[in-house]
Amino acid sequence: MMDATVRIGYFSRSPVLELAWARGLFTGLTVEAEAVTSSPAQFRSLAAGVYDLVLTSPDNVAAHRFRDEDPMDVRIIRAVDGGLGLSLVGAPGVRNVGDVHTVGVDVPDSGFAFALYALLATHGLHRNIDYDVVTLGATPRRAVALREGRCDGTVLGGGFTLAAERAGLVNLGRISDVVRPYLGTVLAATGAWLENYRTIAQRFCAAWQQAVDMLLVPCADGDQLLSSVFNVPMSDVPVMRRVLQDPTEGLVADGVVRTDAITSVLRLRAEYGPTPVLTPGCILDGR
Repeated sequence: MMDATVRIGYFSRSPVLELAWARGLFTGLTVEAEAVTSSPAQFRSLAAGVYDLVLTSPDNVAAHRFRDEDPMDVRIIRAVDGGLGLSLVGAPGVRNVGDVHTVGVDVPDSGFAFALYALLATHGLHRNIDYDVVTLGATPRRAVALREGRCDGTVLGGGFTLAAERAGLVNLGRISDVVRPYLGTVLAATGAWLENYRTIAQRFCAAWQQAVDMLLVPCADGDQLLSSVFNVPMSDVPVMRRVLQDPTEGLVADGVVRTDAITSVLRLRAEYGPTPVLTPGCILDGR
């Protein structure tokens, strides 16, 4: 019997996914993954069947599920993390929030952008009045743009935040300081794929859970993997482990989408986005 193939589109490398590969946890599944350039590209590929699953912001799911034109039946099947230290990081020369006149985002009306606007609002700064927004795509692209000075600040998480700080860039504030609890990343799929491949989805999620359990217990080979995934030296692995284990910002140990966390995400969309907020259950897979 041939393995079933599961194709995933992600923004940044996932330590959970890579540990599952390394430990051979995807028994009976061939899991393929590739980085996406932006959330619109990610969801176009999901709709076209290029991807079966996506690692994405829960707000991206809401944006596509409830957009006015051509809404997409996409559902969250598992909570992944609480943001992994999502922070507003300044470009070279930016020392405080008052120096931020342009911010880089994946897209202006979805995802982490709303959390960024909320953080800036706590400093009395408002979109299109005190700062401009530029579209730069996924986190790895924004990290490069930030270093090159193509924006004054952007939201980074995980190893990208740590690498920026090590390079002398200033962390201007954590998202968790202004939005708590928060849900940073989820696994999502279309309703059609879930209805047709429910068993495959369950097998994938079972392997994912095994990898999460392993990651939350320190081990030598796991340290090497974290160094590679987050692109940090081994000396910084303990820092990344603390991020992964953090009960607020780290990995969601049981994968359950907490009502208060998803409500925080939808509340931000109500305040800063174009789509009305609906009940959290509308974007969760109900089976």
